[in-house]
Amino acid sequence: MKRLWIAVAILLAMLGGTLGNSWYLNGLIADFTHRLTSAQELTLSDNWEAAIRLTEQVVDNWVEHDFYLHVMLPHRDIDDIHLTFREVQEYLKLEETDQYTAANAKLIAQLGLLGEMEQLNWKNVL
Repeated sequence: MKRLWIAVAILLAMLGGTLGNSWYLNGLIADFTHRLTSAQELTLSDNWEAAIRLTEQVVDNWVEHDFYLHVMLPHRDIDDIHLTFREVQEYLKLEETDQYTAANAKLIAQLGLLGEMEQLNWKNVL
């Protein structure tokens, strides 16, 4: 009977870790997407410098969490997001509204998919 309780405790710890990871990752992604959306709104009012600073803050925060992200998530997805961040930054520097808007929308969608991939739901379990 003792083995059963140990197994249950291990399963509950794993479930707790999974839920904690999902909660933490979704919080990060919500913060990143909110700030990227705010940066895009700044470009609409021709405040490109503020948009660049805000986007660079998001990139810096992303890099700060790089170890965690590479441990917990597929490397290919993380690398694709790194590349899209660079693309967004270049379009910001060039002040290319159309290309920046498209690249930023792609980045926000990639981040959303990353968070969705880690949610505990039937689609991800099955």
